[in-house]
Amino acid sequence: MEPQGAAVRERFGKKYVILALLFMAKTIPHIFFMMALPVILRIEGYPLKTIGLLQLAGVPFLLKFLWAPLLDRKGLEKNHYKLWTLFTGAGCGLLIVCMAFLNVGGQFPLVAGFVVAVSFVGSTQDIAISALYIKLLDYEERSLGSSSKIFAVNLATIIGSGFFLLLYNHFGWRSTMLSMAASMLLPLALLGAVRENRQEQVDGTARQDGISWSSLLTFFRGPGMLRWFSLIVLNSIGIFAVFFIVKPFLVDYGVDPDTIAFLVGFYGMGIAVLVAMATGLPAVRKYMLDRKKVYLGCVVFNAVAVALFIPLSVLNNVFFFFYIAMALLNTATTVSSVISGVLVMDFSRKGFESIDYSLQMTGIHIGGMVMAAFSGMIVEQTGYPLFFVLLTLVGIGLVVLTFFLFRGEWIPGVERTAIHRGVSD
Repeated sequence: MEPQGAAVRERFGKKYVILALLFMAKTIPHIFFMMALPVILRIEGYPLKTIGLLQLAGVPFLLKFLWAPLLDRKGLEKNHYKLWTLFTGAGCGLLIVCMAFLNVGGQFPLVAGFVVAVSFVGSTQDIAISALYIKLLDYEERSLGSSSKIFAVNLATIIGSGFFLLLYNHFGWRSTMLSMAASMLLPLALLGAVRENRQEQVDGTARQDGISWSSLLTFFRGPGMLRWFSLIVLNSIGIFAVFFIVKPFLVDYGVDPDTIAFLVGFYGMGIAVLVAMATGLPAVRKYMLDRKKVYLGCVVFNAVAVALFIPLSVLNNVFFFFYIAMALLNTATTVSSVISGVLVMDFSRKGFESIDYSLQMTGIHIGGMVMAAFSGMIVEQTGYPLFFVLLTLVGIGLVVLTFFLFRGEWIPGVERTAIHRGVSD
């Protein structure tokens, strides 16, 4: 058994590591532009209203489903998504090299234009890499694949918002951009070790050369697709709204900026990294084979994590409780991201990986974004205690809704799989 287990590790371990490295390299520039570049521009003396325009660079990641059909054409062919990953990654790297020769202090329109261009190409690479995850990983492998992906995102957040900002402070803009370009381009060489074989056409699906923008609508016609999409939109409302509002809440509670930076940054991200690693353990992966049970447990845990902020909003001198609340919040968001990532793969049809992944990720983000946009206004009208109560009620309602919607066999391909087969260690 041990030689067989070693062979499995050798075969699949390399695949997970390469995909995670590619995803981390893709994510670093986006994190840098969203979190570190505003700090740099403020140091350079730009007004806040100008800096705020950089948030438009996140739009391509929200709308990427619009050009996802282009990537799914010939998606069953050998090395199709590998080539998309290679060319888009090379494009991002070259754009960032060009940015190295711009003057960040005096050429904001050009800098912003390149940021949007990198964001557009990077969101396309995001589709291609995620399609590789879906195409290369089978049902039993997807929990480890999702864990490695979220782990890569957390590392990219630390590197993009921390390391490269320090690099800029000590070595300047050009060195920072050239280093970032290298971090994007070098992992592309690992694509040669990834085997993306040709897939057979699935009965009842459209021909690959016939995929068009109308194919976006076919996602919702599948069994259980509309119910699942509704769940992922609603699930992002509570937990991610709290994640957004927690910084203003800490400020209003009287916590000093250094402590907030530690709680939200080093402590929170450290918890997220550890939890992402833990979700890749064999025992957890085996538990995740029962998708219904694990997703229901996820929404219950999310509701508990949100509810923990209710006593914090009404009690005084319980600062130690913030560490518990932030640990649970980051655990909940990480676990939710991992489990949602697994089910996104399950609900993606063969030959439609790009379309189905992009639509589902838009659903995940849009609920949280809408709630984040209105959460400030809601808090002003209700106050923090009632706001957290309302979000807790939303979480409880989602638990009930999830229980009823997950009844019956409606997860494509899952119910027909031997769910309780062991996971190779």
